[in-house]
Amino acid sequence: LGVIAGVGVALGALGLASVKAAGQMEQTRIAFTTLLKDGEKAKSFLSELEKFAASTPFELPGVLDASKRLLAFGFSAEQVIPILTAVGDSAAALGIGEEGIQRLTLAIGQMQAKGKVSAEEMLQLAEAGVPAWEMLANKIGTDIPTAMDKASKGQISAAEGIQAVISGMNSKFGGMMEQQAQTVNGIMSNIQDSVTQTMVVIGDELIEAFDIKAALKGAQDAIGEFADKVKTCLLYTSDAA
Repeated sequence: LGVIAGVGVALGALGLASVKAAGQMEQTRIAFTTLLKDGEKAKSFLSELEKFAASTPFELPGVLDASKRLLAFGFSAEQVIPILTAVGDSAAALGIGEEGIQRLTLAIGQMQAKGKVSAEEMLQLAEAGVPAWEMLANKIGTDIPTAMDKASKGQISAAEGIQAVISGMNSKFGGMMEQQAQTVNGIMSNIQDSVTQTMVVIGDELIEAFDIKAALKGAQDAIGEFADKVKTCLLYTSDAA
């Protein structure tokens, strides 16, 4: 009986965690649908991101956050994975992890938003370990001081700058995620992604099978009504006193 009870508790915890994971993914789907303005496109894009995360040493939540940030900055869905590949390879090579991915995507996104190359974003990239000025100078066929001077005058567009940086990242750091994915930590990360994706599927099935949304809504309404009654009661007691 003790063993059975233990198994029941474990299954209950798994069910709860799965429903929570499914709920978080539901919110993510809504966010991507809003950003892409197309539910089917959002669903397809999420599937691509899941495959991307499952084949890299970085976990899905970080990949999703970086993707939402890039979309919010105006990049198309088709541009996101190529950018994430370059950024991910760079982060893996430089040992700056998922926090580094967020820093790099923020710098690239801000450059996109400004519409031109500026010293601020180039400094952010350099501080993360990416020799952005060198990459830009090589791409436009000049030296670093000249590239910096042109940027200070607003003469280099964001599109040209981003292309230079992404191309430079691919040239300098390309393939690092694939190598890192074969390490112990990379394999463990991929396992975690697979577990998370499995839990989302289980959670979706549980939510549908037990109509959990309706049950939660009923509980929410009941608790709200109870809270109102308590407030009324306390107010009546206070007035009577």
